[in-house]
Amino acid sequence: MGRPVLGGGRPTENPAADSDRGCALPMRVLVVDDDDIARELLASTLKQAGHTVFELSSALGAARVVFERAIEVVVLDVTLPDFSGDKLTRVLRQNAHGRSLAIVLTSSRPAGELHALAIAVGADGAVPKSDIRTRLELAVAHAVRCRSRPSVSP
Repeated sequence: MGRPVLGGGRPTENPAADSDRGCALPMRVLVVDDDDIARELLASTLKQAGHTVFELSSALGAARVVFERAIEVVVLDVTLPDFSGDKLTRVLRQNAHGRSLAIVLTSSRPAGELHALAIAVGADGAVPKSDIRTRLELAVAHAVRCRSRPSVSP
């Protein structure tokens, strides 16, 4: 089960270009990354922005935490050993709550490859691990805005 750490559409190539800086309200965020150092960096960056953060080192149990803890944002490593982040994104998107989740993928993969994967699986943002400190909060804010916009029917 994730341990709470109190505190703190479409992927964008440059979330810094968005006019708003950060999320207006604190969000309930689940961080899933098997690398302890990367997970701590992700969590501490989000805590500093005022979000409530839950952490998991594995994709196992992530869906349960999302629903039991009323998670609003998932920050997800793509390369998890048990179940990849892109597959988990697809699973989460299969139900109504999952379709309203803001999902941001992270990875050490090249930025272009990561953004293309995010688009393909329906994630709302993507941040290379090398850019976590500078782009994570903006990517989360962008993802939340993407999911809060009403859908336009043809």
